[in-house]
This record gives sequence, structure tokens and C-alpha cells, in this order.
Amino acid sequence: MDKRLEREKRLINLMVKRFCDDKHNQNALCLDCSDLLEYAHNRLLACPFAEDKPVCSKCTIHCYNTNYRKQIIEVMRYSGPKMLFKNPIDTFLYFWDKYKHRNLQIK
Repeated sequence: MDKRLEREKRLINLMVKRFCDDKHNQNALCLDCSDLLEYAHNRLLACPFAEDKPVCSKCTIHCYNTNYRKQIIEVMRYSGPKMLFKNPIDTFLYFWDKYKHRNLQIK
């Protein structure tokens, strides 16, 4: 797996864990969050864009089915803003990837 996809996998792990810790008050991931995380990992591995993958919010195809998509949006809306304070480097790299991909599309 390339570095970019590994970083996205790490980010989604952090976001789902934070969401589950705060919302479901368990020491480990609950079954729903664990299922969502496994689904997200599979979607990353199956991404047709591979190395040139845009950030999910800017992707032209939506590879998540409806139920998982609703769940991941809820997780990202909750965890995303908190990432800036707990994981500033990962947050910077996310925005860098978002900016870089936008510039690739313009050319």
C-alpha cells in the first residue's frame, strides 16, 4: 500500500476511535464502529484512483453504500475538527493532499 493510502488508513483509524470513545463510552471499538472501520479499510484498498486518490470529500465517485456513508459522515463531522488539536501533523497532511489534488485538476 502506498504512503498516501497508509496515511488515510491511519487517519480513519484515529477518527473512528475518537468518535467511538467519545460517543459510545467503551474501552474498545464497539461492533458498529469496528464494522465501519473494516468497511472503510476495504474501500481504501479498492479505490480505483490509487496513488492519485483525492480526499474523500472531493472524490467524483462515492464508493460507500448509503448506510456506511451516513455513518462515516457523522464520524468525520465529529472527529475532523478535533484532529487539529490532537493530531496537527496528520491534519496538515490531509489539507496538503486536498490542496495538491485541487491543483492537479486545474492543470
